[in-house]
Amino acid sequence: MTLIQIRRGTAAQWTAANSILASGEMGLETDTKAFKFGDGSTAWNTLPYWVSDVAAHTHPSTAISDSTAVGRSVLTAASASAARAAIGAGTSNVVIGSSASDAKAGNWFPSFAEVTGQIGTAQLPPLAINEVYTAASQTAMLALTAQRGDMAIRTDIGETYVLSTDSPATLADWKMITSPGNVTSVAGRQGAVVLTKTDVGLANVDNTSDLNKPVSTATNTALGLKANLASPTFTGTVSGITKAMVGLSNVDNTADSAKPVSTAQQTAINAKENTIVAGTTAQYWRGDKTWVTLNAAAVGLANVNNTSDAAKPISTATQTALDGKANTSHSHSAAEILSVDGGAP
Repeated sequence: MTLIQIRRGTAAQWTAANSILASGEMGLETDTKAFKFGDGSTAWNTLPYWVSDVAAHTHPSTAISDSTAVGRSVLTAASASAARAAIGAGTSNVVIGSSASDAKAGNWFPSFAEVTGQIGTAQLPPLAINEVYTAASQTAMLALTAQRGDMAIRTDIGETYVLSTDSPATLADWKMITSPGNVTSVAGRQGAVVLTKTDVGLANVDNTSDLNKPVSTATNTALGLKANLASPTFTGTVSGITKAMVGLSNVDNTADSAKPVSTAQQTAINAKENTIVAGTTAQYWRGDKTWVTLNAAAVGLANVNNTSDAAKPISTATQTALDGKANTSHSHSAAEILSVDGGAP
């Protein structure tokens, strides 16, 4: 079954749209039942309505100057089948003017479930098939031969764009596809960003561990004003140092002449005699705490005479030995010599 429909709408809708009908194309106002035929250039509001009630005035179909051959064939068709043939309806058996029982109303729109067979591509509006392109740069993306709805994957920055118009050369018409929370740029850069310390405001910071941190200029200057812990050298007036800091918390600040006697010293002194009675120059102080006259007997030499070596006397033992010797002036006669060297004289 083939259904032939013409363009239609209410009078207000036609006025608002102010469409241009093709030459010979018919437009119907559904609320006034008035209609117009287009000439291919005149807008609806300027076109005159078709006057169908002037019975005395007729024209042949050829007298319709802005009609088409198809339109004239429909008007002059001798039968419904001829009219269908004129508009390319083929062998459809729908009778023009059929009743509601076997034909649909003029404003009927079929649902998908009611459509059978295939719709010719000529009756379909232009279809947009979305393409997905890759572009290595912004310049390459703007040079794409793309149409509305096409997408471009930017390999240089890892982002995807969709074209919102039919102007691929206009950067503003490419809209970047993002999801909530996506990072679109880092430190003002996009794509595969490799951050450096400069990007985060740390251009002067070196990547050293805490143990290997160098001494800063300011710290070094401050340290230069301090004394070393080992063998410090102080200048100027030093304050704030106590004896406890140098390990002398038990030392009193007294002059040598005013030093007190220590406990250990006092104990040693207590073991000594309080006073020593002075002796003479010829005496000495003995271990038994008495003065003794210093003479030969005092040192165990009571029997030794204070004589020089040349004046030393001959001891009793020496004298006894000498008495058994002959004087050098002693002599004997031959008769007194009994033997010589143990032999006979």
